[in-house]
This record gives sequence, C-alpha cells and structure tokens, in this order.
Amino acid sequence: MPGPDRELMQAAVQRIQKLSDDNWWALHASCQLMEADAWVGPTGSRFDQSVHNSQRELHAMLAQAVAMARDELVKTR
Repeated sequence: MPGPDRELMQAAVQRIQKLSDDNWWALHASCQLMEADAWVGPTGSRFDQSVHNSQRELHAMLAQAVAMARDELVKTR
C-alpha cells in the first residue's frame, strides 16, 4: 500500500497532467487561423510567428511540468 507521501504525489501528478491536458490546445485555434491567412501583411506575419512560438513554448513548459512531476513520483516511496 502506498504511503501518504506517495498518495499526495500521485494526486499532484494527476492535477498537473489535467492542467496540461486542459491547456495544451489553448493557442491551437489562433495558430490555425494564422495558417489560414486570417491576418496578412507584416504585422500579421509577426503575430503568426509570435503565436506559433508561444504555442511551442507552452507545449514545452507543460511537458516539462508533467515530466518533473512524474520524476518526483518515481523518487517517492
């Protein structure tokens, strides 16, 4: 039977995974619109780059948070 520390960590991992899942697609609609040329011209190009960079950064941060939480869970007995 898992100890109380492990149970708390498992609950934390589940919460972090849910937050990641809930926010993974936060910028998807904006990226799709920009790919469909919703906004053109130099300003549109800058925004397109910015929103795609932000999406990559968001995905990296969410993946890192989940990985770090899972690593901590493995260390907890």
